Parts: sequence; C-alpha cells; structure tokens
Amino acid sequence: CVDLLAPQPGEVILDACAAPGGKTALIAAAMNNEGEILCTDSNEKRMPRLEENLQNLGINIASIQEHDWTQPAPEAWHGKFDAILLDVPCSNTGVMRRRLDARWRLREEDIGALTVIQEQILENALPCIKDSGRIVYSTCSIEAEENHDLITAFVTKHDGLKVAAEHQALPYRDNTDGAYAARLIKG
Repeated sequence: CVDLLAPQPGEVILDACAAPGGKTALIAAAMNNEGEILCTDSNEKRMPRLEENLQNLGINIASIQEHDWTQPAPEAWHGKFDAILLDVPCSNTGVMRRRLDARWRLREEDIGALTVIQEQILENALPCIKDSGRIVYSTCSIEAEENHDLITAFVTKHDGLKVAAEHQALPYRDNTDGAYAARLIKG
C-alpha cells in the first residue's frame, strides 16, 4: 500500500490508522525523512508504542494525534494532505493463516458491519486531501465486499474521484498474506 501511496520528499502525508507505525516508517523512508507525516489512531493505548517506534527509527517528520476516523475530521485538516493512507479495520481474512483467532470470531454478518465503518472512514478522510491529492485504501482482507466492490461503489458516488491503481494479493496465488490496496485520485 505504501508503494501505491508513492510518498515524495516534502509532501504532507496522513497515515490515518497508523499504530504501531510500520507503514509510517516506510512512508518516512520514501520521503527521505523530509516533509510532514501526521499519524493518527483511534486507540489511545496504542499511541505510546507508535511514538516509541517512530523515535527508535529516527523519524523526525511525524507527529501523532488521536482521532477516530468514523467521526468527521477537524476542519484544520480539510484540504491539507497531498496523500492519505487508510489501512482500515477489516475482517482479516487475508491473514487467517497467521491470526487463528480471526477464523473463530468472524461471522458472515460482520463483513456488512465492517463495510459500513470502512465507507465512513473513506467519507471522513476525503475532504482532507488537496484538490490534486490521492488516497490509498488498504485492507488485509480478500473479500470483494471490503475491497473492489466497496471502492467501485464509493468512486461512483463522488464526481472527480477515480481509481488510479488496484492491487489484490491472494495467499494461494502469491504465497503471501492476502491484502488489497487501491489508489484513488481527486481531480
């Protein structure tokens, strides 16, 4: 998903679901630690670990703020970001071979509830990108309802927004965890 985000030195980037900071570190590396990254997460208990990880890696362009993206973004963030990474909460169906708990707790109706949250996060992040900005939406799911289908429906509802690239990793095909990412561009 960071490759699809294509962060550049000097940009202002939002990593909206940042904890514990692995993707933020990749973003900062791609930016040569030049620019600005705002890291948010909804879970305040994960924030100290995020901050510690970024400090240990020498990332000095990141700031941290608690925010629940199921809620609207602060007005000050509207139109601020060149790019936004949304690694949204999902069913984890792409990582079931590593997260055994997921197969026992996941129910079919959970997918529908998750897609409501995922779309809400997209809606709340959309006003935050600049007119020529981009959003990368990603999951560790292999379910079309959480991925391609959701993105296609979302773009259809928003004039001026289009899918620039998509990638679906499948465990049986790619010999890796399952994941999905799509780059949406505005303008």
